[in-house]
Amino acid sequence: MLNTKRLINSFWLALLTACAIASFPAHASADTQQVADPQVFPYQRTFIISAYYSPLENQKKYVTGSFNGDVRLNGEGVHSADGSIVFPGMIAAPKGYSFGTKMKIPGIGVVAVHDRGGAIVHAGARNQAYDRLDVWMGYGDSGLQRALNWGRRTVAVTVYGIDPNINENVYLEGYSEAEKIAETAMHSGPKIFTSDLNLNDQSDGVKKLQDSLTRLGYYHAPLSGTYDTATEDSVITFQVDAGVVDSRDDFGAGYFGPQTRKSLEDALQNHDQEVKKHLPQAPLIRDAQGDDVRKLQEALQKLGYQVDVTGIYDNQTIDAIFKFQQDQHILKSASDVGAGAFGPKTMEVLASQLSNVTFDQVHAESIVYTPVIVFHHDLKLGESGDDVRRLQEELKRMNLLGIDPSGYYGDVTRHAVLKFQQSQNILSDPDDPAAGYFGPATRERLHAIIGERQHLEELVADKSRAKPEEVAVNN
Repeated sequence: MLNTKRLINSFWLALLTACAIASFPAHASADTQQVADPQVFPYQRTFIISAYYSPLENQKKYVTGSFNGDVRLNGEGVHSADGSIVFPGMIAAPKGYSFGTKMKIPGIGVVAVHDRGGAIVHAGARNQAYDRLDVWMGYGDSGLQRALNWGRRTVAVTVYGIDPNINENVYLEGYSEAEKIAETAMHSGPKIFTSDLNLNDQSDGVKKLQDSLTRLGYYHAPLSGTYDTATEDSVITFQVDAGVVDSRDDFGAGYFGPQTRKSLEDALQNHDQEVKKHLPQAPLIRDAQGDDVRKLQEALQKLGYQVDVTGIYDNQTIDAIFKFQQDQHILKSASDVGAGAFGPKTMEVLASQLSNVTFDQVHAESIVYTPVIVFHHDLKLGESGDDVRRLQEELKRMNLLGIDPSGYYGDVTRHAVLKFQQSQNILSDPDDPAAGYFGPATRERLHAIIGERQHLEELVADKSRAKPEEVAVNN
């Protein structure tokens, strides 16, 4: 469960004193906010600025010597006091500065106050010569090194106050949103799948397996949480691709054991690395230009949004981002702060959504097979015949049909077709006139699945036929 009361402490203080530092008190609530020494904005003020980061397990180095020690020192680094998810350049300030107060920090950029803690104090407290700020520097080893490089600095900062016309714009050397994915994957180790799975198992672990195989393009049925024959088939085809087994008849084929678990986690990690190539590197706003804008536009296109790849953050890009923010429930209206801007929260959600499509595309491009045409005509409620029976066999194979194939297109078959359409994002509304109708779009998608499966079955057969010759050569 995400910890919404992250404890913040001084990174530089630990380095200078090399001793344990007590955890901070809980964050102050929003109703205690006061404006510190109100003035006419903007104004300049000198601050002492230190840095912190989000520790991860299995790092190469910890400033306190251990993961738990760095968590106590820096906090878990998940949410800030105002509810924001941590992001590069996020600022913790003394409680006298209102959430949302904008500042310009040399070497960091334009930031806003989102957090506070007991050791983030005004001048005069704890022997501080100036008001104190703390800036978040990233995840894992990379975030730690960035925090060490920053250290503790005395900086003249421009304070703008709460101004919706000023956008946060932060740059940290070498940081991208992919760091969260890459660092977490690198340091967490094989932790995704902690136990073996087999045919007829029912658990959240099976659902997680199905979700992972779906992301990698191997599984096309609903996430049922039941290790059925469709799941087993998907595991076998993955095992063949990964070199875990050579054929369906090999020992361990279809069993999700240690070697397969490790191979799947490696494949997911490679997938996350692939995502990194498709992500913008920093927050973006109107009129920004360059490769990051181009990557953002390409990512939006991959997710189905109408935007031209121009490299310019124009009105079309703003509209596409706003539509994405609405679709993902990041915000509700165009009057919300950040509407149409590519900020930290939008960046995180985009990375998650993009990770669900990038590898699917790469995987699909790596498989070359002759398209199959099994069904030449549309099918609908009330029809019967061999085509209906074949359709029912395919639906049953994907665990969508709960009856034996009969050759009759009844209500049960219609509902199974609807579930297939929903699982493949062909349609979502059960009241749609095409719901449960086996028409052109549904036929095309099922043909693609059958074609891919036949290709993988041929691959398994080829490896199986080659095996005796390989053994003879090796002997």
